[in-house]
Amino acid sequence: MMLAIRDSHARWRTFLQEQFASDLAMVASAWPEQPSLEVPFPALQAWDPDFALALIEHPRPVLRAGTESLRTLCREGGWEADPNLRVTELPQDCHRHLHDIGSDDIERLVASEVVVTKVSELKPRVYQADFRCELCGALIPMPQLNELELIEPIFCAPEHGGCDRHVGGRDGTRFELVAENLMMVDNQWIEIQELPENITGGAQPARATVLAEADLSNLVLPGMRITANTIPFVRTQRRRQSKTPMFDIYHTLVSVEMQNTPFTEIPITEEDIKMIEQISERVDLFELLTNSIAPSIFATDNSKMKMVKRSLVLQLFGGVARRQGDGNRLRGDIHILLMGDPGVAKSQLLDFMGRVSPRGRYASGGGVTGAGLTAAVVRDTFGDGRFTLEAGVLVLADLGLAAIDELDKMNKDDRSRMHEAMEQQRIHISKGGLNASLPTRCAILAASNPKEGRFTRRYQYGGDITPMFEEVDLPPALMSRFDIIWLLRDDARAEDDRRIAHHIIENRSVGVSEQLLERGQEVDPRKVEKEQDMKKDSTGADLLTIPMFQKYVAYAKRQFHPVLTPEAKKLLLDYYLEARAKISEDDDGTVAATPRALEALIRLAEASARSRLSHEAEEKDAQLAKAIYRNWRYELMGDDFDEGALLTGRSAKRRAADRVLKDVMKKLSEGHIDVDVAETEIFNEMAEHKFGQEETERALQQLSQIGVIYNPSGDRWRLAR
Repeated sequence: MMLAIRDSHARWRTFLQEQFASDLAMVASAWPEQPSLEVPFPALQAWDPDFALALIEHPRPVLRAGTESLRTLCREGGWEADPNLRVTELPQDCHRHLHDIGSDDIERLVASEVVVTKVSELKPRVYQADFRCELCGALIPMPQLNELELIEPIFCAPEHGGCDRHVGGRDGTRFELVAENLMMVDNQWIEIQELPENITGGAQPARATVLAEADLSNLVLPGMRITANTIPFVRTQRRRQSKTPMFDIYHTLVSVEMQNTPFTEIPITEEDIKMIEQISERVDLFELLTNSIAPSIFATDNSKMKMVKRSLVLQLFGGVARRQGDGNRLRGDIHILLMGDPGVAKSQLLDFMGRVSPRGRYASGGGVTGAGLTAAVVRDTFGDGRFTLEAGVLVLADLGLAAIDELDKMNKDDRSRMHEAMEQQRIHISKGGLNASLPTRCAILAASNPKEGRFTRRYQYGGDITPMFEEVDLPPALMSRFDIIWLLRDDARAEDDRRIAHHIIENRSVGVSEQLLERGQEVDPRKVEKEQDMKKDSTGADLLTIPMFQKYVAYAKRQFHPVLTPEAKKLLLDYYLEARAKISEDDDGTVAATPRALEALIRLAEASARSRLSHEAEEKDAQLAKAIYRNWRYELMGDDFDEGALLTGRSAKRRAADRVLKDVMKKLSEGHIDVDVAETEIFNEMAEHKFGQEETERALQQLSQIGVIYNPSGDRWRLAR
């Protein structure tokens, strides 16, 4: 082993000449645009197993020798290039979860699949410095081994032409740093976090701080999933300026492997693929997928909950995100909002979707800020207190799903930060001297409760939608960005209540005591489920296990990118144009559908095709998309759906009242802004237009808020403009 280390230069030289001659020439000629040569570990192991083992156990000297040998070969070949050597594709026995890295891994080569949560700003670090002796003028070179301190010479070395005098004392010398001779390298600190799917139970995700240098700096952004090949090292903890026997673990970044292909973190074997394809051929495929969504939540065949589960199936698969020639991006993710009374299983649905979705993240509106949801600019804990960028939930859920419970409990300003993240699926940060754009390409499933505890009944089917929006206290700008909005009421229906109660009792009876699990007296059903593809519910119907469901979704999203057939295009277009034609005769601004509705329909149809593992979205997929879309719209507002209410927060009737009141005020004041108009006159005139006192009072309040009219005194009103 020691022989391999001492002979590293020669071995690297022979290996690169024999195995990577063409790659070496390509890198050298393209440098600095191509700053490094990547060497797969399996290639080195096949060439010399002992040398490969020495690399794992003593990575720093071996890698340093590799970079020096690479640069020497470049010089000998006539290239003025200084590329770095990077080793990738480490063997499986080098892979570690962050929480497992301990003392045995110090100064060894390890690999970890992680997500980047924070990056510092880029700073230069000196790795070679020259110091000039003030007495004799000799230049003393000093290598700088770390970023913590500047190492200065303690005497003027004769081998460098120095006077052999030491620093300090009467006859001593001093040294001056020669700034023009400094050799520097880019330096950046990165904070990484282990993947949520690798966390067991309720454990906190482990974090680590990584030092990236040279071409590895400015390579990653918060939210990126990478395989980080690193060398762990330690630094002593300090307490009151004194060193302690406790050490903190840090990492030096050796190489980065980007997870460019989505959902590669979910392993899918050839056997899994065969099973997935068999499932996709089932006649009852969509029913199977629907029933597998939160099977503990009961849903009758024709119930609203059944339709909700169907929409959640489509949300898991999602539509196809597309890039246009002009650089514009069309999102494929489907956003769903669940508004409902307490106890209708909203939180259970969100919890299940966060677990079953690849790259799923869960957050509660009461415990998350806008910065925690999108991204935050925080003080740099790595160094001198400058600002760094830290990813939030939506960034970390990139290419996955974010489940946000109690959306109504979030601060209004915090909710507004979701607008760009939902539609453009990116967020821009310009704060603390930082200017960055981070991707948020994730589906959002949110839940909201009414302010007063329960929704009122009088607004069901055809009533005024605006008061219902006011009950959940969500702004129209946010509401309009959801593709589907479900209104879930806890209504009493004798037959459904009996079946739901029976389902709850049966579910409770088949569960395993948590205390018995902790004592080891019972088998954890989750461990059993991991080994299965299918299971049965209380009625004997087939269900997919969560691991198989995840694999099915990941495989479908990775391999299938369906396009609409001409028949599907025609069906969706006809439905959209039919809805657009439903504009009220009195021209009150009612719009039954906007272009956003058509885009939502396309995404739903593509998701349906993807769930079948099809490359084409056919007419039956468009029919399913249309059925789900019509269902939630009817449940929300009945037949007379007004999408303008979603966009403005005011129903067509209220908008009409505002318009009529403005005309009435102009008529009664004869268009003069200094003329008082009595409320009784306004009420009488509005009554002739079939608007009652309550509606008129509401319109007076609205026009007053936007500055069209004002109340100078008592029951008198004036035009403001």
